[in-house]
Amino acid sequence: MLTKPVHLEPADRRGWLASRPAGAIAAVLGLASFIVVAVAQPGLWATPDPRLSVPGLAVTALAATASIARRERAYPLWLAGLGLACAALVLGWFLMLAIVIGATVVLIAVLHAVM
Repeated sequence: MLTKPVHLEPADRRGWLASRPAGAIAAVLGLASFIVVAVAQPGLWATPDPRLSVPGLAVTALAATASIARRERAYPLWLAGLGLACAALVLGWFLMLAIVIGATVVLIAVLHAVM
């Protein structure tokens, strides 16, 4: 059995996620912000309460900045967290766009199968 060369081994023996704590925290905070705003929103298309969505975005941005400052190279984590926190700011519009895109994809798939 072949072994990996030394230069291909990970720099540290911890897992990928464990070596990027600030990025993981940013992703969790963004997801938590999105869930809190989605649950607390009175109506599906209503504008979210900025008292919930703005602090969630601010805390997620701080965690993302910490990840960048620590040079963790956790771009997917903090980008996903910031994306979810930003989507929480405009949740009604985000849901409307997601429904329209989903319906378009279904329509394209149906037309592709028929034609």
